[in-house]
Amino acid sequence: MRNVNDLHPDLQQKITELKQLCEKNGLRIGIGECLRTAKEQDALYAQGRTKPGKRVTNARGSSYSSQHQWGIAFDFYRNDAKGAYDNSDGFFQKTGALAKSIGLGWGGDWKSPVDLPHLYLPAWGSTPAALKQQYGTPEQFRKTWAAYPVFTPGKSYVTSRACYLRSSPGTGSNKVDYQSLSGTLKVKCRQMSGYAVFRKGRRFRLQKMQRVGKNVWGQMKSGYWVPLYYGGKVRVK
Repeated sequence: MRNVNDLHPDLQQKITELKQLCEKNGLRIGIGECLRTAKEQDALYAQGRTKPGKRVTNARGSSYSSQHQWGIAFDFYRNDAKGAYDNSDGFFQKTGALAKSIGLGWGGDWKSPVDLPHLYLPAWGSTPAALKQQYGTPEQFRKTWAAYPVFTPGKSYVTSRACYLRSSPGTGSNKVDYQSLSGTLKVKCRQMSGYAVFRKGRRFRLQKMQRVGKNVWGQMKSGYWVPLYYGGKVRVK
């Protein structure tokens, strides 16, 4: 199936971000396989074994062994009329490198099979083993998705409460020194204990987001990070 909306919310956001990044770098991609049923995966597994064709997967659908069944992976193809899987100019390596730069895992790094068009969320490893152990079935895993708020890179948001600016997503010793800010950014912040606090009601355009544990952090054009979803509450509107 090729419906991006069937995928994990984090992956939907990454796809939007990747397509924009690829366009900037002159790479036009299309989205192929997304979510697969157990029946579809078993049919693919049979190819080259009990059915004609080349082997393309080592994952059995009946044992929920494909990342596609869990909604955390998708395949891409070349969408510039040069052949969907033509790689004479390293198209898939270039796209894979861009995908990795925004936090996706790439099947091109695998040993067997090497899967150049395959990209996935690496939070649970390179196989569904951890997901199977924690949730049992993809259906149980999908029930947890409702708790994940969706944010869109490129969209403008307004802070619903003040927050510290961070040099990297997450808490710790990463608060931004107020004096290091540009004059423009200082207008949007105030100084608290020497650190920069982004004021409530300030608008910013989301460049990219990253989940750290159960929290979601967003990066602004300045390169600094603010919490989008933290402590179980959405911090922007």
